[in-house]
Amino acid sequence: MKTLVTYISRSGNTRTVAEAAYSGLEGSKDLRPIEEVEDVEGYDLVLLGFPVVGEGAPGKARRFIKKAGRKRIALLVTHGMPAEMDAFADVIPNCQAAAGAAELVGTYHCQGAMVSWMPKVLRLHPYGYVRRWARMNGSSHGAGHPDGADLEGARAFAAEMEAKIVAGERS
Repeated sequence: MKTLVTYISRSGNTRTVAEAAYSGLEGSKDLRPIEEVEDVEGYDLVLLGFPVVGEGAPGKARRFIKKAGRKRIALLVTHGMPAEMDAFADVIPNCQAAAGAAELVGTYHCQGAMVSWMPKVLRLHPYGYVRRWARMNGSSHGAGHPDGADLEGARAFAAEMEAKIVAGERS
């Protein structure tokens, strides 16, 4: 079994989560920024990490998934918004919808600290709930995340996805 862990990371949060997921894998594995991935042939599983942009997957992630075709993909999603916010309810389904024709085998998500300038930009957002969230304190913007529990969750998720694929191949 061979797994590719690839990611898009602006602030370093998603890279950190991807590295944790990579460390949870036991089989043959590669870790690369998405810009360094030419194709996904030869991989049994792709773990794709990205930050939420505009309440869903960024364009670069959507294009990567489309190019990957029917490959088995698991998502590693980082976001600044607290998962308990009502407005967050659509974010992960929006990210999962980007999987298109790929075989989506799982999704892991955790909060990540937003880049310092983002709350200022979000205060100009057309939706009121986003403007209200932008005015909240730092912990609402993911300060301190990803933390140890988030990273352990990413490791466990990757191991679970790997085991799921290996078990399916034995059936």
